Amino acid sequence: MNARTWLPLSTLALVALTACGGGVDTTTGSTGTAATTLTSGSGGAGAGAGGGDATTGATTGTGGAAGDSLTLTMETFTVPPGGEVYRCQNFANPFGADVDVSAFESHMTSGSHHLLLFYKDGATDSAEADCSGLEFAATPYSTQLPDDSVELPAGVAALVKANTGFRLQSHYLNTTSKPIDAHVALTFHTVKPETVTANAGVLFVVEPNFAIKPNSTKIVSHTCSLPFDMNVIKAGSHMHKHGTHFDATVGAETIFETTTWDEPKPALFVPAKALKGGDTLSFHCTFVNNSPNTLTFGESAETNEMCIFVSSFYPVPEGTTTVGCQ
Repeated sequence: MNARTWLPLSTLALVALTACGGGVDTTTGSTGTAATTLTSGSGGAGAGAGGGDATTGATTGTGGAAGDSLTLTMETFTVPPGGEVYRCQNFANPFGADVDVSAFESHMTSGSHHLLLFYKDGATDSAEADCSGLEFAATPYSTQLPDDSVELPAGVAALVKANTGFRLQSHYLNTTSKPIDAHVALTFHTVKPETVTANAGVLFVVEPNFAIKPNSTKIVSHTCSLPFDMNVIKAGSHMHKHGTHFDATVGAETIFETTTWDEPKPALFVPAKALKGGDTLSFHCTFVNNSPNTLTFGESAETNEMCIFVSSFYPVPEGTTTVGCQ
């Protein structure tokens, strides 16, 4: 399933979130050289899920000029049958200068639950390693689909500063009886800075305060006011396996709804949907807990839950990539 997705982020109510939070460095090894090379072009071009034979992390492509592409490839890792893992890898900034990214595309072997691309100041190349699902940092892209891409509207781009590196976080849940050799690759496509009139950002809102008793159904809700005017490109959700329904409204209008927790397709707006600062955002997560344990907010897709609304928009205030909602 291909859908266009995008997300850049920075600071917000993830302090309360305890999920996808922080930025934890666990190793400082060196990268290898093998990688799948994806060329510039429309989203979806290049290797498919698990495409290529990459066994070491690498950066390929040039990415230094408009229309160039550059790919980050994680080292291959194995997810055992029935296993759930978070794996992360750091990459030094491969561009060597400020660049404007107009499109992202990603490919992951089946069994993935999400991929997050974090900004990481001063990052150096490292080996992939176990990491926490409760770490989070500013990010320009995320997805819950094995094969995904986003092309931002004309004149809109994500600004990557020269001193900013990256950290890829991949979450896998293997529900099969065989091991998964996971391949993860993410490609940037760049444009000329003089063509950019606005930078994109992310509205990321979390409701972490809930406890769902064993053998019960509960609706978890969150309401807040949008911080300023914004043109929404995409809206989506994040839940775990007990999530059966998610809906989000702004005012009286439903802007996103799904009954899928594992690969929810985002709502895409062409043209972008104009929303006003002060508008009321409300979202609701319905959870059915058939387990003998109380479910609380946490990293495991099996034994915890999350209730998160995410929206990509432009323009973002200067110096900001992610905002919350009070």
